[in-house]
Amino acid sequence: MLSSIAGSVKPQNQPQNQTEIVIDCYCNTSYNAVMLYLRLSISFLLISTLLSWGRVVQAEPLIIDKIAAVVDEEIITYSEVIVELTLNLHEKDEESALHDLIDRKLLLREAEKFKITEDKGNIDKIQGKLEAVREYLAGGRYNDFLSGYSLTESDLLKRLTDQVIAEKFINFRINFFIVISEDAIKTFYEEHKGEFGEQTFSNAHDLIKMRLFRAESEKRLNEYLDGLRKRARIIINQ
Repeated sequence: MLSSIAGSVKPQNQPQNQTEIVIDCYCNTSYNAVMLYLRLSISFLLISTLLSWGRVVQAEPLIIDKIAAVVDEEIITYSEVIVELTLNLHEKDEESALHDLIDRKLLLREAEKFKITEDKGNIDKIQGKLEAVREYLAGGRYNDFLSGYSLTESDLLKRLTDQVIAEKFINFRINFFIVISEDAIKTFYEEHKGEFGEQTFSNAHDLIKMRLFRAESEKRLNEYLDGLRKRARIIINQ
């Protein structure tokens, strides 16, 4: 069943002299995306049936991908979720990978507004991510993975580039504005001395600062994403 996680909108009383606007449901982009998928599925089924009437067809079975989610007019397929899992070296589950894809689509839209793209400084990072995937899929599994999902290495580089652009936007829009004060670092040290054993404040300083920075970054990013999600039409196939 498709369930919407978009924000709800309550109707408001309109002035008497305001023209009533009627919205045609067939103009809904999410509806159109789902209907297109259904029409393609039916078309493939009819073609296969017609061919089988005339002769025996010996071919690979036709696999039609599942729709995992729709973000406004953009479809996320189940195979995209599996590819995302692999690119993250299976450190997350399918649900987390799907939500990462949804959030990245929203962040990439914002990055485009601010004209944030990859640059020469990001090439090494993207290549490093690709090498990690190659090592993870060693022993011929890398090529099997590409052929199994009809991907080229350029396709993988595009997806990894999207990851880097999203991370770059987060640094630009979120992390740039985070300042961790010395008082906050000292307070954390005093309240969690047991965690640091015999480490002095000076030795634990940088570790605490990074820990507080990451916590604040995650908090602000989640708040920012909540706003983007509420403004988008998101449907998840459950």
